[in-house]
Amino acid sequence: MPDSHYLIGKARARMLMKYPFFGSLALFLQPREDPSTPTMRTEGFELIYHDDFVQGLVNTGGIARLMGALVHEVMHAVLQHIWRRGTRDKDLWDMACDYVVNQIVKEQGLQLPPGVFISDRFKGMTADAVYNILLQELPPKSQGEAGNASPSGQSCPDKHQQDKKPDGKLLDDHSRWGKSKSGQDESTDSSAEASTWKMRAAQAAQDARQRGHLPAGMIQIIENILYPKLDWKQALASFVQPTRSDYTFIPPDRRFDYVFLPEFGSEGLEEVVVAIDTSGSVWRFYKQFISEMVNIVYSYPEFKGYIAHCDTAVQLFQELDPDNIPMQFKGGGGTNFRPLFQEIEKRGISPSLMVLLTDGDATLPKDPPHYPVLWVLTGENQPIPHFGNVAYMYLE
Repeated sequence: MPDSHYLIGKARARMLMKYPFFGSLALFLQPREDPSTPTMRTEGFELIYHDDFVQGLVNTGGIARLMGALVHEVMHAVLQHIWRRGTRDKDLWDMACDYVVNQIVKEQGLQLPPGVFISDRFKGMTADAVYNILLQELPPKSQGEAGNASPSGQSCPDKHQQDKKPDGKLLDDHSRWGKSKSGQDESTDSSAEASTWKMRAAQAAQDARQRGHLPAGMIQIIENILYPKLDWKQALASFVQPTRSDYTFIPPDRRFDYVFLPEFGSEGLEEVVVAIDTSGSVWRFYKQFISEMVNIVYSYPEFKGYIAHCDTAVQLFQELDPDNIPMQFKGGGGTNFRPLFQEIEKRGISPSLMVLLTDGDATLPKDPPHYPVLWVLTGENQPIPHFGNVAYMYLE
């Protein structure tokens, strides 16, 4: 059989003809054999492989299976999986990323090795959303342990936790993700490499689209890469930033479809309502909700306003006081936010901003309020409110 370098070149040539979007991107990964790599890997600048792995792919599935593996590697770079784990559990993040890219490979009609992580229930989801689902499906004890990564980036070992994780295996090697070429963590190289891959993906998508060869579903994926959904802290900062200087104007972020920013002056946000969904469906998020509320209060000491808890009724409504933040879960019923908005109106409050932490599964007022609302949702697979701005609280 021809050597692996030749087979990779043959697979890339066929991809350029049949799958030009993926093929053009695969050319950016320079092949290099490394016997210490058990399968195949990329950190965004090389395609590193073990000869036996490449030969095995072709022996069992032909060039189509090798093409599938190349698409797998390309999409890890395109979707920024290599650089975006942060403090999340490494094992769960690795699984989530493989679930996502394997689904893309499958949808292109290419082959995958047997036993890899794949499930139709994750179709169309991001790695962040899949990670949240995998984390929620762990037993409560393991959820806490999965959220605590060691300084080395590895998750805390626990046999019970491992037993409860999904069956399957990674297609490739993720052991050096997030490291620079020299092997150091937290490198500035990573940010530059991620930005480079954004530009490459955008250009490849434009070229493929002009030729009518952009795969179904890739348009939305590229849009999400170029204009990602905001983390709630970024979104909140976009509201607060204009309040901290009379002389700074920040144009609206195009990721907000409809932003109603008040006319801020040096006095800043006059009143803010920070509300927590305390319905039964979010009890497992409550500790993180409280943590995020505390973070808001102490990150923005200039905030004046109110704290509220709501399920089907307003369970708590009090002035915002850093020394008196309610920690007890008040609620546990269904979810109806109409009483919350009615309470604000009844009190004659006209907040500069309302921040509402929820899973998104709620009854809402038909008409939007006259003030801006920032919805902080627990996952990207949740219903999107019909008014206000949406950001995400990624579980860690």
